[in-house]
Amino acid sequence: MLTWLTSSIGKLVAKWTAFVAIAVAVYWKIYTYGQAAERAKQVAEKMDAIRERERIQDEVSKLPEDRVRDELSGWVRNDG
Repeated sequence: MLTWLTSSIGKLVAKWTAFVAIAVAVYWKIYTYGQAAERAKQVAEKMDAIRERERIQDEVSKLPEDRVRDELSGWVRNDG
């Protein structure tokens, strides 16, 4: 086995195997960084949506009841 690894073909195979292993490791690292970045982006979007929802709820809670009823009446269908 040792003589095969020290032959020219063995060295070539070992060199290409190492190259492929390094390329796969670099690809995997980039892939995991991409996943982490996407997760962080999604969390930021969810936090923005939560802040917007809270802002709207605060605005609605400050309105008088008749004004809220008038605003909501535009969202209800009058079928009959």
